[in-house]
Amino acid sequence: MRANYMEYRSPQFRILSDKQLEEIHLASLQILERTGVSIQCNEALDLLDGAGADASDTGRVRVPSFLVERALRLAPKTITLYTRDGEPAIVLNGMTSHFGGINSTELYLEPTTGKPRPCFAEDIGSMARLIDGLPNVEWSVNVTSCSTIPGAIADKISLVQSLLNTSKPIASCSNDASSLEEILDLCAMVAGGEKNLRDKPFFVSTAEPVSPLVHSEESLKKSLLCAENGVPNFVFSAPMAGATAPATLPAVLALLNAEFLSHLVIIQLKKPGAPVIYGGHPTILDMKTCIFSYGAPESALLIASLTELGHYYRLPVFGTAGEVDAMTIDAQAATEATIQIMLSSLSGADFVHGIGEMYHGKMMSPELVVLCSEIIEMCNVVMKGLEISEETLPLDLIDKVGPKGNYLLEKHTFAHFHEFWTPTVFNRSAIKTPEAKGCADMLREKTIHLMKTHQPKPLSNEIVRELKRFEAGWLKRVGLKEYPKNG
Repeated sequence: MRANYMEYRSPQFRILSDKQLEEIHLASLQILERTGVSIQCNEALDLLDGAGADASDTGRVRVPSFLVERALRLAPKTITLYTRDGEPAIVLNGMTSHFGGINSTELYLEPTTGKPRPCFAEDIGSMARLIDGLPNVEWSVNVTSCSTIPGAIADKISLVQSLLNTSKPIASCSNDASSLEEILDLCAMVAGGEKNLRDKPFFVSTAEPVSPLVHSEESLKKSLLCAENGVPNFVFSAPMAGATAPATLPAVLALLNAEFLSHLVIIQLKKPGAPVIYGGHPTILDMKTCIFSYGAPESALLIASLTELGHYYRLPVFGTAGEVDAMTIDAQAATEATIQIMLSSLSGADFVHGIGEMYHGKMMSPELVVLCSEIIEMCNVVMKGLEISEETLPLDLIDKVGPKGNYLLEKHTFAHFHEFWTPTVFNRSAIKTPEAKGCADMLREKTIHLMKTHQPKPLSNEIVRELKRFEAGWLKRVGLKEYPKNG
């Protein structure tokens, strides 16, 4: 027995102390009470007015701290997500990071040619199928910017393609509350009813406050609809330091936090205990290019800090990683993705999206998804830390082998060498031959092989027919009989 022995099961990492987190929290409360937020939804205004908020200015509301503290008490501290078949898949409780891949953007980096092209509906399905085949990428996320699908139906078409090609949990943006209602009907049909979807959610919605300090009508309507239906919802704004937020990083955190907290108050007034994931996508405005930089180190630092703030409230946290500014699979892409994934792992962000996103949000890449899967696995090795025991610190064996010996044939080596991580796309060959393949070749081969061979767990024929019926109706709505095809 070891007296007063403390053991760390994983590497320890902190950016902000408890006092610093408290200071950010108090600054956010002051912003809400002094400056207030713009509320553009009548139902939300009524909820706030009835609860004691100061809505004296038209659409501008000062939110008292007691409403924030009440909302934080009511919000669930753990959220479980399921597969579309109702099996437990992900537990969001601040203990483990779960990375999700992007599967719909404006552009698609074709792995066979290495060149970008417009994204088609079939590419969304291919990306979802690839994500389904990678154990380190645990969920998928749809956005509404596929360039070859009319914007009015892009959110719904992306969801159908995901449902057909992965059984993993799906997070999805939606155009507006009306579109979200259709999406929820679709998901309830797949789940076997509204109650099943509420009890075992495989779908997560999104709501996006607009920095600085604006809650749009559609964003709030979507959150209120999710609360009413008991569907998990992650709320994230995207302030840019130097543009839509002050140019100092603590101020970005305080502003974003005020946006989230005021949105949370409205959700909990609508339905106490509604599941909400704390989120944000803060970064800097690159002053040379005026881009919203996805790969900036400040963004990774802000998101790790945001994770600590969310866990200070004991809420599940939505983060971002594996989304880069790079336009090709190169050293820049690998560096940006690695820093993000490592910081997300160390800080413990729960629900981490963006794997495979390139060119500051305009393009997705299957190869980057596979590369990030490899990076996540490497980070998982680091996150395991070191277990100190008689078995892992074999002093008798060290004494037996002694100086100038080796451990290759020892039973202890045979018992433990399989614990070493083995790469699948990185080349560790000791011999250079003309036929030897580098990482780029191995990465491309693995990506193409997975996309051609992996088959997700199928849906029933009845559900597939219903999904196709939904699709046909949406296409007819915009005057199309079928999707635009690549080539």
